[in-house]
Amino acid sequence: MNTSPTFFTDSQIDQIREGAIRILSEIGVKLGRQDLIARLKDKGFSVAGDFVRIEKAISRKKIEDRKVPPAPASKQRIKTYISPYSHTYETPCGSFEEITTEANVKMAQFVANTAKIWPSLDISPPGHPVDLPPELQFFRQAVNGFIWCEGFTPLEPTSIKIAPYYFELRDVMGKPVTDLPIYVASPLNISGESFDISLAYAHKISEVHVGSMPSLGANTPLNMVAAYAQTLAETVGGAIVFEALTGVRAFYHTRILPFDFYDMTIPFGAPEMMLLECINTEVAARVRGDAYTGPSAVDMHVMAPRLGLQASCEKAALAAAGAALGATHMYCSGTVAMDEVFSPVQLLLDLEMLEHVQKMADGLPNEDFEGDLIEEIREGMKLGYFMSDRTLDRMGDYLWRPSFFTRKTFGVYSEKAFALEVEKAKEKVRELMALPVTWKIDDNAEAEAESIFKRAYEHVSKQ
Repeated sequence: MNTSPTFFTDSQIDQIREGAIRILSEIGVKLGRQDLIARLKDKGFSVAGDFVRIEKAISRKKIEDRKVPPAPASKQRIKTYISPYSHTYETPCGSFEEITTEANVKMAQFVANTAKIWPSLDISPPGHPVDLPPELQFFRQAVNGFIWCEGFTPLEPTSIKIAPYYFELRDVMGKPVTDLPIYVASPLNISGESFDISLAYAHKISEVHVGSMPSLGANTPLNMVAAYAQTLAETVGGAIVFEALTGVRAFYHTRILPFDFYDMTIPFGAPEMMLLECINTEVAARVRGDAYTGPSAVDMHVMAPRLGLQASCEKAALAAAGAALGATHMYCSGTVAMDEVFSPVQLLLDLEMLEHVQKMADGLPNEDFEGDLIEEIREGMKLGYFMSDRTLDRMGDYLWRPSFFTRKTFGVYSEKAFALEVEKAKEKVRELMALPVTWKIDDNAEAEAESIFKRAYEHVSKQ
């Protein structure tokens, strides 16, 4: 059950909100382009060098800006996703292989076949091909996704060089771009390729979402209130600046990540990550004046370098804790080594684990007894309940049956050893990879997608 406990007191939320407003009015946000600064100055913004200051009333109004949330689902159903950021595959035999264009297609087909068994899995090609110039790697992943993954929607454009081709591809595929993300750099720096792309294509979109990914104590103060005041300021400031420059409505997100001062990394999979994800959602709601209803998503990234005990334990802990608080979106199944490696075997273990979590979220049936209770008891006393119509018809509602995890006793195993979860998952991976393709986009659409990619490739090659 989602009890949605809160971390901050009301006075601390006020400190965060008012602190962000003060930061924006007294320090402002840094904008590296003087032409944009001049435009904002003409619109009445106060400017000090590279910094644009924002009046308190403007910041307060943007903080309170609300986007109508979707209606809550009538029943909690978990969905999970695969990362496009991986550059390496971990094979079932345990070796690591670079992702090529050909391998990315084969893995896209594998994921499509897998999703027919585990429909909670969103269908997309895992990782991106690294046998191409950097600007084209995620674009090729998008082309592969449209060709082989039914219902696919790709990552946003990651390179301004190929952005025109990305927008053309989305239009041709019948999924035009309507919104884009902007990732600002902490502390308080409104710049980067995502900002440049959104600015250049503001005429084609209806909204942007401004976020940042500061690490606590590394590029924020090592204090929770102060850290959230800073990230609120930089994302709200980015939203205000973008709206003023383009007229496109901009929303903001607050997010802080933990930082490991010993290994100098962001400790994905750590308990602090889950705790901060909940607090991120809390702050985002409460600074606007909304009630906190719990996280909607859980990040299942882990630092484990390959499939196995650490990856499975950390992913399971994160998913179970998140689902208990009401989260239904789980990122990123099958991914290990943070975002660097995709393991098809780990994917199947993650899907099995998420079914386990789904059953806990669903609970057990609770209904009135129908029929003649005394007669059913008498029948059971005489013949047993195993073969009764009620048991045979309803046992699936009361018991989740795993595909890879065993429920057999040690006595059975000691009499005759049987394959355990990893071996079973490896065999299933091989089986799914050997299956024929059951869906592909039509030939004309494929030809258009490939034509757009060819032109993008030629454009990048001339640079």
